[in-house]
Amino acid sequence: MIRYALDTSVLLHWFSQTNEQDTERALRLRQEHLDQSVELVVLDQVIYELIHVLKESRHFDCELLETALASLEYMHITVVPYSYDLLNKAAKIAFEHDISTFASGAVALSAQLRCQMVTADELVYRKISSLPWTILLANLSL
Repeated sequence: MIRYALDTSVLLHWFSQTNEQDTERALRLRQEHLDQSVELVVLDQVIYELIHVLKESRHFDCELLETALASLEYMHITVVPYSYDLLNKAAKIAFEHDISTFASGAVALSAQLRCQMVTADELVYRKISSLPWTILLANLSL
């Protein structure tokens, strides 16, 4: 089974009210996970970051946040907890590629798991595209 490490930008598309090409692709990736064709993995901090961004948007109230959390629970995405080694690698990647530690966490996770890291954030991707295990959601073949 193919495994993908995701950053928050991909999960945000699952809850987006827009009908963009990236949203369609993110929803297909989620469906492939639900169909057990792929495995999706995130760091625990991605869930906190996602809920923070949704809370700050004017489209989500407390009830919708609870629904979003319930749907994430239903999906049985593999959530990887904090570890010193992973955080240390993420910090190095953040400095080397001038990206946030939030973004570098998914890159470090994918390196540790030897899987592809998927991001929908084009700015982040431009900075990490030299790493062969990273891919922009728009370029992911599904």
